[in-house]
Amino acid sequence: MFSCRSLFCLAIINAILRIAPFRFRQIRIGRGGWIKSKFSVGIGTGFGNFCVVRGSGQLDVGKYCAVGESVRFITSNHDTDRLSMNYVLQDALVGKRFPTDKTGVKIGNDVWIGDGVIILPGVVINNGAVVGAGSVVTKAVESYSIVAGNPARELRKRFSPELAERIECMAWWDWGRVEFQKNAHLFSLKCSENADKFDSTNL
Repeated sequence: MFSCRSLFCLAIINAILRIAPFRFRQIRIGRGGWIKSKFSVGIGTGFGNFCVVRGSGQLDVGKYCAVGESVRFITSNHDTDRLSMNYVLQDALVGKRFPTDKTGVKIGNDVWIGDGVIILPGVVINNGAVVGAGSVVTKAVESYSIVAGNPARELRKRFSPELAERIECMAWWDWGRVEFQKNAHLFSLKCSENADKFDSTNL
């Protein structure tokens, strides 16, 4: 897990991203990105080039996620129930900004987010979900769902409820090196054709 919660940390990462990808252990953030929000990222997760994270909320991304290029995570939004929504004016007159109560973005483990996706504040994308390229995600995405569109809507489930539950119980994203090596064969199987092999009691 890599966590960045200070302005100094963000400044260093953004300086690196201007010229090269940022790498830390098994985490990669592509070149040309821009990060203005606090964030945490699990091991094995990679972001494509030109991703943007902005807002006053926090972005939390799980393990082994694949984030495409030019994805935008918006972690907060303007409160429309104020006389003015302009942050510059709010800073000048009141000395603080007024975002909505809905802040932060949470991404589970093994999530695939396609190129050009926009994810809005308050969204939770659960384990194993897929978000199609160019989608605008305005609400929670269930585990193992495939969603696409503007606003993103569920197209189908990746697995049956029973198989999805088996995979959740396996929680393979929490495995150590020995467990990965012992069960490497599972990652080459088609899940729907081999549902019986994904039973955590037999691993």
